[in-house]
Amino acid sequence: MTKTEQIFQLTAPYNNPYQGTDKRLLFVCSAGLLRSPTGASLYNKKGYNTRSCGSSSYALIPLSANLIAWADHIIFVNGDNAHEAARTFHKTGSEEDLIRKQIVLNIPDNFDYNNPELQQHFEQQLDAHSI
Repeated sequence: MTKTEQIFQLTAPYNNPYQGTDKRLLFVCSAGLLRSPTGASLYNKKGYNTRSCGSSSYALIPLSANLIAWADHIIFVNGDNAHEAARTFHKTGSEEDLIRKQIVLNIPDNFDYNNPELQQHFEQQLDAHSI
């Protein structure tokens, strides 16, 4: 099975007692290298169980059916990433969860990892959602 085929397979036991009871937030940017890891790091410090990944095929950790199933909320850093994920998972078993769990922010792709202004964007925009 290729890496591309693997992202559509639900193969991991994502809901087990060892993961704790903290709300699970999945942060998604393009490559999963700067913006989504910043959001995951920031909200992990706030007491959430977090992961980060990318919506593009070249992502370090690509968005997958396992990550979609694992998350309580999927936080896309912008609409382009949400649209890319929707195209990728169109007509799969994960598409409904992807849409139901998504929160779409408006954060441009011009920040370094853990940039204070980027952190401020996350906090201001996520405060508007009740997570």
